[in-house]
Amino acid sequence: MSSLAPAKLRRLAVLLLLLTAPAMRAQCPPPALEPGFVPKIALPKSPPEEPLLPEAGFLSSTHYTSQFFGFGFDLPLRVEHHLIMLPVMPERQHALLALQYELGPRHGYIMVTADDPRPGFEVNTPEENEQELRKWEQEGTAPGAPPRYPVPQSMLRSNRFYHQFRRIGRNYAAKYWTGINNYYVTVMIATNDPEFLRRAKETMAQAQFYCPQEDGTLVNAEGKPVNVEGEPYRGPAVPTFRVNAALRDEPAKKIPPGTFSDGVYRNPEIGLDDTLPEGWEMIADDVDPAPQATAMREYQFLHACSKTLLRIAPRRTEADPAAAGPMIVLHALDPNCLAMRTAASLTDKRTTDEVAASLEQLREFGEIASDELISIAGHLFMVFHGTIAIAPRGEELGQRMSQSIFVTRHNKLLLAWSLMAPTSVALDDIPTGGIAFDGSPPIALRSSMRAKK
Repeated sequence: MSSLAPAKLRRLAVLLLLLTAPAMRAQCPPPALEPGFVPKIALPKSPPEEPLLPEAGFLSSTHYTSQFFGFGFDLPLRVEHHLIMLPVMPERQHALLALQYELGPRHGYIMVTADDPRPGFEVNTPEENEQELRKWEQEGTAPGAPPRYPVPQSMLRSNRFYHQFRRIGRNYAAKYWTGINNYYVTVMIATNDPEFLRRAKETMAQAQFYCPQEDGTLVNAEGKPVNVEGEPYRGPAVPTFRVNAALRDEPAKKIPPGTFSDGVYRNPEIGLDDTLPEGWEMIADDVDPAPQATAMREYQFLHACSKTLLRIAPRRTEADPAAAGPMIVLHALDPNCLAMRTAASLTDKRTTDEVAASLEQLREFGEIASDELISIAGHLFMVFHGTIAIAPRGEELGQRMSQSIFVTRHNKLLLAWSLMAPTSVALDDIPTGGIAFDGSPPIALRSSMRAKK
């Protein structure tokens, strides 16, 4: 009779089942470092309390490597102009990579995701996998009965992706999957381009599996260090660990709200004074904040990491008090909470594009059509132009507004002024008052930008 508890037996039974299908990664060999050899692997900087995340990987123009799961493959298309952003994932799912392309009528995408182990069946390391299986193998034998056959090594290490293909008309789909430490890793490919499908099949057939070490480096099956290609990469969405942590801790509660009096918004803790334009006033949030169910997690995440500090508009007339008119909204965002990089120079266009994509995925900043970088009074601003739909509370239909968003980093926060108006002409006419950082001379965003042009 086994000495293991029933729950433990159930766990081992499921573990064995998993091993016989998308098999678990087995015991990895110890690293066999050559004298003087130092693996060339750039470890991304993370907060000290943050573990190595499932999204951790490395990405070059032509190759992807998962640092957490320990596999890599060449890509069926180049990363440039094909890397896309995704909304935040559910609390137990992880987005590792997402690429797509459109070329005339041809299109396709490849997306890599991972699902957390089922609750109660987490296995942290390959060593723990093998130890539990060996223990079950020895203790599960009845007295006097012959010993169980040893668990085959092939069941402990598959080094392969399983796959299936489908075709509907001119559309093709391929699914690759494997189990690694009880995580379920999936590679989905969809296209109407047979050539793209052929390249994707070839790259997946040549996928390599490695063994992650505690220090974040990778070794191959012989214990030799792996030189990975590319730069550190944490996936196409905010890592799920960070989203879950933000929803739990709500860092936005620490952002000081500031005060308003005599036509001036003051926030000395942030180091900001904002003088309202002549004839403008503070307004209540008359936009219905309730998001669609599909956007609930994005909504909760954004509001756990940001705070609306100011919302102003011209004094409304009695003629049409409900009409949507010009408006300025000031948001304070915690970039660390949002896992959002910020531009460091006037030439940092790539980061600005990434921020634009991130703001779009957060859904409350509308659609961004273009972006640029400008310097105003020594402050670097990322400026985003596009549209946003505004639906006043109680109204079923929203009104599409032209929008410009001015974003700058100040005292560890991203300050974002969203300027909105019914038309692009009205948007250009919005006055922006005076903004002063830490007592410096005030600047006017709109007029300063006109002067740059």
